[in-house]
Amino acid sequence: MAEENKEIKTSADLLKELGEIKASLELKAKEDAKAEVTEQLKAIADSIEEVKAMKPEVTAEELKAVKADLDVTIKAFDKLQIILKGRKAPVTEGKKSFDAVLKESIEAKMDQIEKFNRKEINKFDIEIDMKAVGDVSISGNVTGSTTWGAQRRGDIVMNPNTMTHVRDLLTVSPAGPGTDYYFMRENGVGEGAPAPAAEGALKSQFDIDLIEASVKFETIAGFLVTSKKSMQNIPGFLGFLQKRVPQKLMDAEDAQVLYGNGTSPNIKGILTAGNFVAGSAAGSKPLVEKIITDISTFEDTYRRTATGIAMRPKDYFSFFLNKATGSGEYDLPQGVMFVNGILYILGVPVAKTTALTANDYMVGDFQNGADLLIQEAIRLEFFEQDSDNVRKNKVTIRVEETIALPVYGSDYFMKGSSNPSAS
Repeated sequence: MAEENKEIKTSADLLKELGEIKASLELKAKEDAKAEVTEQLKAIADSIEEVKAMKPEVTAEELKAVKADLDVTIKAFDKLQIILKGRKAPVTEGKKSFDAVLKESIEAKMDQIEKFNRKEINKFDIEIDMKAVGDVSISGNVTGSTTWGAQRRGDIVMNPNTMTHVRDLLTVSPAGPGTDYYFMRENGVGEGAPAPAAEGALKSQFDIDLIEASVKFETIAGFLVTSKKSMQNIPGFLGFLQKRVPQKLMDAEDAQVLYGNGTSPNIKGILTAGNFVAGSAAGSKPLVEKIITDISTFEDTYRRTATGIAMRPKDYFSFFLNKATGSGEYDLPQGVMFVNGILYILGVPVAKTTALTANDYMVGDFQNGADLLIQEAIRLEFFEQDSDNVRKNKVTIRVEETIALPVYGSDYFMKGSSNPSAS
């Protein structure tokens, strides 16, 4: 047995002391094979392993306290076990299954269940509390938020824009300052004409009639008012305005360039009387035949070169529904080709645009028949000093442009109808 005054400073000292106790018990076990001695010996062996696993931060004072209580008696051993068990990490309760929680809930209500079976009560309830022992989850444990963990698109989804603005089909040129744009064009065929002449005879005299024409520069504009808070707090709002508002202006421009009535401040549009000639009217004739007829008339009667055709998307795609007679196979009509994503009718490219009114289509010389003159390009401007904006923290957003549309003759464009109803 170890001496009573032996000082213990480290875990090694304590292990040495436990070794001496173990040796003493082994000797006793040989002499007296009692069950309790064997149990004490086993426990000492377990304690030695636990001391070996003790954390380095154990203090000499704690080890001295163990030494002070050590004795070969069971009382000393029990005290040692209490100290060693205090060194163990706390037991973490694991997640309980639904069956385990249900079992506990039923056991807690056994008294009521027995009374119910004896018909002493006519009802009872069992409360199953899974939340107390479940995993932490968003649905079960996170409250007070509707956006935590969600992803968000950074911009605002716009409504569809016009497919192919009319300015994309015309020649667009800058223009200088002024209120009107003047141009000179030939008016009619004039009188007389060159003719064969004999030697010494008087040659034929002819003239050319000219006419000066003009169109006004007109402004297309609009504004909207928004709060500063909206601009600062709606994600992507400024970028949305910068993209969407100019598109709204070009929608108005399309309507003017095609159908404006010419009364200031309106532009006189291409498809307004005086700026076009009538093509094929509504009728049961297939659309492709109408267009081919219009191209031939345009070039034969008016001696203009067709450089483009414009039509609604629905009419554009109708050509791909054409079926061959007999076999029923889909094929494009004669003279219609689809090359590199562009549809051609008799070699004339076709553009699809939603700027046209339903059933309208155009055949024309888009390169020479008209110009879109831009005096002031589309401008998007923001103003705080407007009306009561300063007092109400509002911002006025203005979009505008100034343009003119000279159409250089009455027969540069033809307007037809895809409407299959009788004319």
